[in-house]
Amino acid sequence: MIAGKKMLTKKQKAGRFLIRWEMLLMYLLIVLNLVLLIMRPDLYLKPGTLASMIQSGLNICPMVLGMSLIMMMGDVDVSCTANMVVCAYATGKLMEGGIPPAIAVPAGLAACIVLGAVNGFLVAYMGMPAVITTIATSLLYRGMVRVALGTNVLRVFPDFYSTVMWEEAAGIPVCMILYLLMAAVFVVILHKSRYGRALYMIGNNATTAEYSGMNVRKIKMITFMIMGFMSGLASIFYIGRLGGGAQSATGNGEEMTVIAITALGGVSAAGGSGGIYGPVIATFIMAVLKYSLSLLGMDDNGRKIFIGIILIVAVIVTSTERGIIDDLKENMRKKRQARYKN
Repeated sequence: MIAGKKMLTKKQKAGRFLIRWEMLLMYLLIVLNLVLLIMRPDLYLKPGTLASMIQSGLNICPMVLGMSLIMMMGDVDVSCTANMVVCAYATGKLMEGGIPPAIAVPAGLAACIVLGAVNGFLVAYMGMPAVITTIATSLLYRGMVRVALGTNVLRVFPDFYSTVMWEEAAGIPVCMILYLLMAAVFVVILHKSRYGRALYMIGNNATTAEYSGMNVRKIKMITFMIMGFMSGLASIFYIGRLGGGAQSATGNGEEMTVIAITALGGVSAAGGSGGIYGPVIATFIMAVLKYSLSLLGMDDNGRKIFIGIILIVAVIVTSTERGIIDDLKENMRKKRQARYKN
């Protein structure tokens, strides 16, 4: 009887695992690849196609990880791509002035951390809504770069920027390896640390978290600073993808893609729900979609419309996912009880 219960428990765990949102995303990713394989087998099986597909969608991947933490608190950072441009500008101008990459790159990243701290201070300590705040700072940050740079294009960047996005190691794109390594770090941060548990509590109820002794303001400040740092790292991927050129309009509108990927990955817009695995899988789903839509001849505006639809659907689905999963679990529990009675 005990053995039967253990066997049933294992089946129950397997059933729950197979209906998790992350697994549903994996099914979708597999289906998209199969569809592309069936439609264009000559292209899909061509050497280098999979690498190109991955590289086409990972230029914003660090910001997805940072946005996952922000949205976990129930907030959002619309200024992430503007932060990225500031980092690119700072790094590019320093290198144009003869400063070596060992100093220019950390300086650009430091600038992004400071800008993230500004967002965090306004949201956490001034009590301003995150959406309005980051829209305002996005206009401010990108406007400063536009005034300083004008219509000029920065072209002096470290050589390793292109290596990150275009080179492969043992047939695997370097950008994918780096993304998975960063994701592993974020998994530990979110799921294995007190800070990660605090994010879930703040997202579910910030007032309760405050009364339980958590320094909610400090945690929010730190989270926005992490978002700033990840935006800076994204400049390496993004500029590398572009081949080493940056201007004030670089990445304009990509913040919506970042938010769409994070929401599609199962991070609730209301906060307190989600993880890192989902957004990572969603990043590759978006990469396949972008590549496939390009093959179908869809222009940039069409892809933006498609991403907007994905964002709406993702928000609706993630907001109802808990209820669906709970219903499935309840049905499984009733079936288990029925088997025990028999």
